[in-house]
Amino acid sequence: MTPSHSFELDSDELDLRGPGRKLDLGYFTEPGRCSLMVQRRARAGFEVFLYLADRYLQDDGRPVVATHEELCASCGLDPKSAHSSSTMSRLLRSLRETYRVIDFSPIQRRRPEISLAPPRPGADLLNPGHYVYFEGWNVAQRELFHSLGNRTFAAEYLYWIALYESALARVKHQRPYWFFPLERMSETYHISQRFASVGLRALVDLGIMRVVPGQRGRIASQNEFGAANRYYFEGLGEVVRRDLRLQELQSQHPAEFGLAREWSQSLNNGATVKNVAGLCELAATYGAERVDAAIQQLSSMSPRNLKRRLAYVRWLVTGSRDGSQ
Repeated sequence: MTPSHSFELDSDELDLRGPGRKLDLGYFTEPGRCSLMVQRRARAGFEVFLYLADRYLQDDGRPVVATHEELCASCGLDPKSAHSSSTMSRLLRSLRETYRVIDFSPIQRRRPEISLAPPRPGADLLNPGHYVYFEGWNVAQRELFHSLGNRTFAAEYLYWIALYESALARVKHQRPYWFFPLERMSETYHISQRFASVGLRALVDLGIMRVVPGQRGRIASQNEFGAANRYYFEGLGEVVRRDLRLQELQSQHPAEFGLAREWSQSLNNGATVKNVAGLCELAATYGAERVDAAIQQLSSMSPRNLKRRLAYVRWLVTGSRDGSQ
């Protein structure tokens, strides 16, 4: 199945989106494909699939002949470990037989030639009707997501869904944000609401997205501005830009920076440059105790409470709403 709100991008829209390859959305929306990897917690298999899909699409559908070292690097497996060969063989067999996302024929004493398997009969893998712009998969991306610990798989998986949904919102609805109630996301992509929620929150924590929390109990047209969160997709590049700016802030506010990073976790969107910079300035001007007292007032609030913003903390500290949101 495809999402009810899916659409097809033409070549002109492809140019607007920039370089990228088209990965059939069916790998995420068809039951028993990537969603089954989620159900079985097969993160390594998913990462190997992303690597193979990148190679296959990059080479215009030519079979992929990957070395053992390349396959291991795609999922963080030590290629020199005693059982790495058997482990990788099991991963490839599961991708072919259980999840049905690749196809290959074993060749004795030779590396197999691996192709993508269509997510549904008759699917055109190189020109799918519904697709996500595929940016590839490499070691740097894997290491970034792995910094999230037990949230790694959820973030890796939701990244591609968020990439698709944000493009859909921009091109079809001319919106800079996207929203998708968790129950509908669960039905469309065959993943649990908790898995989706964990992944989306992790993407916000990394800086890949910003969020304006939805408000429960509000009824709105098509749920817009209601209970569903609104997400603004910034992309992987924002992670690097944020880290560089935070390093500058640390040199400018060495005494306040550590506390500001900690305090920022109580605010919507966490350790953004704006949040950390504003908290550093407040602490430098009014003292850490006053800022800490203001942050403590947020601790009893719901995570969805719109008061969890820098502007509200500034108002608590200064007693006036002289700052921007």
